[in-house]
Amino acid sequence: MSSKFIAVSILALQFAIASIAAIASGAAGAAKEINFGWPSGEGWSSQPYKVAQEKGFFEREGLRVRMITFRGTNLMLAALMSGDLDYMTILPFTAGAAARGVPVKIVGAVTKSSTQAIVARPEIENIKQLRGKKVGINSFGSSVDYTAFAALSRSGLDPMKDVNIIMAGGGNLDRIFALASGSIDATVVSSPFEFHAEKQGLKTLISAKELGELVRIPVTGINVTHKKIEKDADEIVRLLRALRSALTVLQEQQSYGVGLFEKAMRLDRPGAERLYNLVRDQYNPELTLADAVINDLLGVGTFRSKEKTAINLQTVRDWSFAEKAKR
Repeated sequence: MSSKFIAVSILALQFAIASIAAIASGAAGAAKEINFGWPSGEGWSSQPYKVAQEKGFFEREGLRVRMITFRGTNLMLAALMSGDLDYMTILPFTAGAAARGVPVKIVGAVTKSSTQAIVARPEIENIKQLRGKKVGINSFGSSVDYTAFAALSRSGLDPMKDVNIIMAGGGNLDRIFALASGSIDATVVSSPFEFHAEKQGLKTLISAKELGELVRIPVTGINVTHKKIEKDADEIVRLLRALRSALTVLQEQQSYGVGLFEKAMRLDRPGAERLYNLVRDQYNPELTLADAVINDLLGVGTFRSKEKTAINLQTVRDWSFAEKAKR
């Protein structure tokens, strides 16, 4: 083989490598920036978004996602409707807004349910013994309020007559303090806060697993405007595909998931392992929810209303993007 031929081949190879690098660089530079609103990145249900970023699943789909923290759901929805946000996470609030005619839809759910537990004073043996007692919530009409109301009613108690549901603090720790001080007899907390309650001598009256079978309120997912659906259908599919990959990692890689929980929720190793085992099967790679679960989501905003209106669930959710993300 002549030296001239070898030189030409080397030049061709160098040109090909340079071209591939340029294409890759251009693709990376073309990654679309999107804004995603969430309440925080601390809870277990928020971890799929972190995993999708940490593992590069968003980038693989040509997306550069910026997670923006909001302290109020009304502000988050306003930002979504104005176009300042492309997506938001809170499902019950979006379901209620869609039912009222706001042009938004749920297109995916990263969890099958929430993980909440009912904790109580140590002398209370079962939920029936809450008759005549005080049950603390954060605010009326909230998902905590709905969970308490539904759990009591589905356990044979009348929440309007048999118990006294009162506001006892906005945060989980606030309500645990109220419980420990004796100003309330039971409350609903988000996991892993029942672990904190148990360390103070309080009792987990209904575990997160048991409560998840009574009341299903997945709070975290993907919500978009109708305009976004019309304009960026392919982008929605790519976003869901990235989250589906993250959810699969969380379910299949226990050591990674436990380590993530330790860091994100500042748990010791035993606590992180306990929480992971509690929530692992609640992650939702399918991204869709049964209509009965959507009805529970809708119940959050309407259960205290005397007037009940039938709602067409197609105005609330659209699973077509989730189905495409599975292919």
